[in-house]
Amino acid sequence: MKHGKSNNIRNLVLNHPVVVYYFVIFLISWGGLVLVLGGPDGITSKPTDVPFLPLYLVTVAGPSIAGVLLTGLSCGSKGYRDFFSRLFKWRVRVKWYVAALLIAPVTVLTTLLALSLFSPVFLPGIFSSGNNPVASMFGVPGGDKITLLLFVTIIGLFNGFVEELGWTGFVTPKMRLNHSLITTGFSVGIMWVFWHLLSNYLGSSVGAGTFPLPLYMAVILFSFLPPFRVLMTWVYDYTGSLFIAILMHASLDIFWILSMPTVLTGQQRMTWYVVWAVMLWGIVALTGILRKKRIN
Repeated sequence: MKHGKSNNIRNLVLNHPVVVYYFVIFLISWGGLVLVLGGPDGITSKPTDVPFLPLYLVTVAGPSIAGVLLTGLSCGSKGYRDFFSRLFKWRVRVKWYVAALLIAPVTVLTTLLALSLFSPVFLPGIFSSGNNPVASMFGVPGGDKITLLLFVTIIGLFNGFVEELGWTGFVTPKMRLNHSLITTGFSVGIMWVFWHLLSNYLGSSVGAGTFPLPLYMAVILFSFLPPFRVLMTWVYDYTGSLFIAILMHASLDIFWILSMPTVLTGQQRMTWYVVWAVMLWGIVALTGILRKKRIN
């Protein structure tokens, strides 16, 4: 009986790997959040007394557990050999390291510096005094630049590693078997957005301020995440390297946190994200044009 059930689960993963992946990550991440919050009543846009660290860890557990577990269920030892070969594949052309490491800092800093010409509130946080908002959530003194840099580098690399074990390690290659690069990147990016929804909703009323919360959440999540995921898919498509994908994700987190202005209203934050998204979509369009020229 047990053998039959295991075969049924394996067949389900083989036949519907993407759907199963999304089911597992939401079950772990969202289900874990609800448990840590003490039940559905704990889900609130207002500040909560629940420590941020367990909320963060249970959220990022979803992609990592799903990626590793489903790789084994679908492909067994052969799948793990391929998984680890992609994880440790670092010998790629230098231009892909440049793309992976510089797209995030160039776009986010350019956006904020351009906006700071109109208002000093947009000056990147790394260049100003005050505590970094993300560091403060972890209880780290974000006013000390050396401590902040060390913390952000560690959290960025960790976050890139645990998330991309699932997003790039499992679901992106499965999607690419039957879909184009743009379709894969965009659809995975949209699910990436929804996966972030619950964790970003918690305490979001503070960031939104007087701005309508639904619109604020939509702009914050649907602005830069989908185009950046398309660009991550583009880099992975040419390198086949999970290692590079982890670095690219880490670069996004590191420079997003470091550049975050210390004090922004909800409307100002949305302005930043929308302008940033326009720049990222511009790069997506440029890469699409270059791909077509290369094919032709």
